[in-house]
Amino acid sequence: MSGRSRHLMATRLLLLAVALVGWGCGGGEEVTTTSLPGGVTTTLPSGGSGSSADELLDKPLATTEDTPAAYLDAVDQGRPVVLLFYVTGGTDDTKVLDSVTQLQAAFQDYVFLLYDYSAPDAYGDLSTLLKVNYPPELVLVDGVGNVKEIWNGYVDEGTLNQSLVNLGQG
Repeated sequence: MSGRSRHLMATRLLLLAVALVGWGCGGGEEVTTTSLPGGVTTTLPSGGSGSSADELLDKPLATTEDTPAAYLDAVDQGRPVVLLFYVTGGTDDTKVLDSVTQLQAAFQDYVFLLYDYSAPDAYGDLSTLLKVNYPPELVLVDGVGNVKEIWNGYVDEGTLNQSLVNLGQG
């Protein structure tokens, strides 16, 4: 066996060993794989967005005197709230903002609060309360004030539409 053949075989065995170790260390958790436009695939643990704010799900948001009146009024009126934090000019931000804007007409009973992340005076302490990491971050709050969905990053319009329908039924 030549030196090159031995090197190729050793490389293959090393790759196989790494693959087996990685497979064995998976922890057994369920994962959700999502295909995005352009052939991009993401894999996240099931049951959440992968956001550090997942502990907020299905709980009311603890508001303060710095929470914007528009949010407080919507919750007081029992209206579902769509919160979007975005950065002007960001590719994913623009796509999510366009999707949210398109859906607003179909969900007129909802309150849509769209905040440019670079203007913190507009959204008060909401980004802190919601543990926004970096935009785009989209949060759905039901009519009783419970955080129901959190997405950090791109979310397609179809998924968002279905989540808004579900939000109105809950």
